[in-house]
Amino acid sequence: MEDHYTTLGIERGASDEEIKKAYRDLAHKYHPDKEGGNEDKFKEVNSAYQVLGNKEKKSQYDQFGSAFENGGGGGPFGGGFSVNMEDLGDIGSIFDQFFGRSRSESSKEKRGSDVNIDVTISFGESALGAKKEINHRIYQTCSHCRGNKAEPGTPINKCSTCDGEGSISKTRQTMLGVISHSVKCTSCYGEGSTVQTPCKNCRGEGRELKDRTLTVDVPAGIADGQAIRLSGQGEAPTGQGVAGDLYVTLHVQPHKALRREGDNTVSIINISFVDAALGTDVTVDTLDGPNQLTIPPGTQPGTNFTLTNLGFPSLRSSSRGDHVITVQVQIPKKLSRDQKHLLNQFRESKPKKHFFN
Repeated sequence: MEDHYTTLGIERGASDEEIKKAYRDLAHKYHPDKEGGNEDKFKEVNSAYQVLGNKEKKSQYDQFGSAFENGGGGGPFGGGFSVNMEDLGDIGSIFDQFFGRSRSESSKEKRGSDVNIDVTISFGESALGAKKEINHRIYQTCSHCRGNKAEPGTPINKCSTCDGEGSISKTRQTMLGVISHSVKCTSCYGEGSTVQTPCKNCRGEGRELKDRTLTVDVPAGIADGQAIRLSGQGEAPTGQGVAGDLYVTLHVQPHKALRREGDNTVSIINISFVDAALGTDVTVDTLDGPNQLTIPPGTQPGTNFTLTNLGFPSLRSSSRGDHVITVQVQIPKKLSRDQKHLLNQFRESKPKKHFFN
């Protein structure tokens, strides 16, 4: 089996963001409903991401991924004893991590792959929330055979290789000695049964690619790059089982005047030096629409004004951020003769030391 890092085309020290980006790029490249897509490659990429995209699974893969696969010899116990995995109870879960048996395999429950979809929303939608309609193609349980892979009315036989268990017992020489463990049956792929006549609709896969429309509720206050998890809305597995999850990653379009910092909204307004000196009223854009702001006389460049509770709603509480406005004072580069005369009169009317008092 190809190394998961090689499958995603990344180094072993790759960050979470690098892993996620590599997965997205390859998933888009190989998706079966895309021209030039490759279903087998798409499955490999999804399989690799299921491990490397999960911190706990990635840690186990990095630590034990190949050590026990290639381990030989009698190990510290000399290789003269045998351990049956079924007799280990809860401790068996530790060995499951080493030898690749998952609980889903032992219980015959299949789970489909998780799917990630990128959706673009406006700055306002990220602040106020929205409903977004998603149209895409995804593997869903076959509508003809209901996922059992057989043509309706035809027999489904118990697997003769595993006697309907879905797994077979194997032994392996490891550093701990000879270990007996269960592996998925290669004849029925863990299902415990085989079909005599494959479903004509899905060709015996138990699932089919279908167009689907979903409406996603985007919560108010969600930030760029955050994802919404829709449990059970991912791909259906081959055969019967449970679907994976759907992750909708939001990408927020920038606003022409507003910017987000945490739950606060920030913006900049430009006023003339005359308005800064004498004071004025200005209209500013906020998430709630236009708002009047009074600039008091003598306002200095860089002064911040705060409009309370006009920022982003918090996803973790009922609170809301503020809108912080920074004042920039514009100094004209060219003055008319009359303007220069008036400014000279002002300069001569008061000592310089009083200008900024």
